[in-house]
Amino acid sequence: MAFDRDQIEAKLALNLIASVDMPQIALGALETGLDGKAIRRLAVLEHPTYFEVAEVLPRAMQELGLTKIPIEEAAVRVAKQIAREILNSGDDPLRRIRDFESLWVRSDYADQIRSLGTLSDDVWIAQSTGRSDEETRDWVKSILKEFAK
Repeated sequence: MAFDRDQIEAKLALNLIASVDMPQIALGALETGLDGKAIRRLAVLEHPTYFEVAEVLPRAMQELGLTKIPIEEAAVRVAKQIAREILNSGDDPLRRIRDFESLWVRSDYADQIRSLGTLSDDVWIAQSTGRSDEETRDWVKSILKEFAK
């Protein structure tokens, strides 16, 4: 995972980063010029456990300039990133709508991403009323474009 401060803060708030992925984040930080004892300690861990990471993470977060953010803000950041990935990659948005639902549940049903969290239901309704897959894809893309602004 490349070092993207906003996304790392968000994913930490939502518990979306596994312990085994933390050394890669620390290495990315070192590559961007951030350094510190805790960052280096985190970077050298091999297959770290939750407890190994938990011991060093608070100090590493300070050295990395990361702050704890509210879950709602984290959910919006991650949802925008997912929306941008879908739009930029040309992925089929219908194959990724469950990602938003999962994020919505993980964020304890944050109001800010409700429209994306319920998108799978909305897609089902649209298709059951005769909207074609292509029309549905275009409609979902328009929702993602609006949200990702």
